Amino acid sequence: MSNFKGKNSNRSVRDQMIFRSRFNTQAYEEEGPEVVDFNFIEYNMYGTIDVSGSSIYPDETRITNFISNPDDPQTFRGFDFVTRMFRDVKINIQAAVKIGEILPDNDIITNMEIKRAYEPPRKQYGSYLSGIMINYNEYLNGNKGLVNNITSFDQYVKELFVFLLKNYNNKPITFSGWLQSGNNSLFSTGLAVSIADIPFDDDQRKFDEFMNSSIFGYYKKICLNRGFSIWKSCPYVLVADIGSPAIVPYINNSINNILNNYYNSSYIIDNILIKNKLIEYYNNFLLENPYTIKLEYCSKRTIKRVLYRGPYTNNYSDEYWNGLYLDMRNVEHGNIKPPSEIKKIKKYLKNMKNSLDNFELLGYIDNNFKNETFRKSFGFADRVRRANEAAREKEKEEGITGGSTVLGGSGGGTSGGY
Repeated sequence: MSNFKGKNSNRSVRDQMIFRSRFNTQAYEEEGPEVVDFNFIEYNMYGTIDVSGSSIYPDETRITNFISNPDDPQTFRGFDFVTRMFRDVKINIQAAVKIGEILPDNDIITNMEIKRAYEPPRKQYGSYLSGIMINYNEYLNGNKGLVNNITSFDQYVKELFVFLLKNYNNKPITFSGWLQSGNNSLFSTGLAVSIADIPFDDDQRKFDEFMNSSIFGYYKKICLNRGFSIWKSCPYVLVADIGSPAIVPYINNSINNILNNYYNSSYIIDNILIKNKLIEYYNNFLLENPYTIKLEYCSKRTIKRVLYRGPYTNNYSDEYWNGLYLDMRNVEHGNIKPPSEIKKIKKYLKNMKNSLDNFELLGYIDNNFKNETFRKSFGFADRVRRANEAAREKEKEEGITGGSTVLGGSGGGTSGGY
């Protein structure tokens, strides 16, 4: 019996690393192109950025329900082409069992019951941003000197930046930043589905309950032939490979078209999410601190004046919010741009506000930071590179100087069944 006790409950970090390494190197008897390590370098931003480096999130109109047990109250969802791919994997496995081609020696694989699928990233980010704002309000309430100095929304935001610089420098603040961070997961992409609820850190259970069966090899092959990769660290998680030739029967499209048609750019809604959250928590601050007392000296007497804080008024321009957004993007990137450069960008935004619409101005802000993406790890660019290489090779073989791009990918194999 193999020993893969790679659980976080292990006392020693060294032991954790040894057991995890053992699972990664020894758990798979055969490791084909369908096995992908989504924790490794270029893959851990798979499904969260476009080919230019901008953060993206799924278009909810493209998300649909998986066909599941009608008695199951929980509805799982994914991209429309992913739900069709998964259906065919399940049908193929269960048909092979029925005709006796494979032994049903693993109930998880035989049943193919969904345990986890699409998780809306906007909802998860909303909770994350609420956590930041709760921490900020608690910080203020613990410092009465700061509270007394805040008499307006503008002052509330100015103190927020002091707080962010101290506590969230080089940490995600905006939705775009959050999407590229470790707070996000494959399940926010619309491309992933899990058929087991085995904990991520329980390597022994992964092997004993999922991999140690004769049906596991067939499962890997049929996933490959239906356009799925399987996550090396969690082999019960299937992830649609948008660069695989086997995906063509389900979505005959190029990588760029898939990204353009199935995802939205997050910078377009960053400001909306931030604005709504700041107003919400400023109002919470007002409920706890409706007024402040100012001491004034007059004729050798000290007079106390009660000043009620003003509510948020909707008189802040796009220029104000765009400047705020620019500053937040800079903070979450570790203040990579000096104050002089930030000032130049704000000047450009002001000068161009009558020539460009606000989406274009937000895109300009995003352009100033997306190069930082490629200093991190990424996923889609690798698939685009391989698709282009495949196209060039095909054209070379056929003597074509110009023509359509052939989609390439890690998932070799065909679209046919077994």
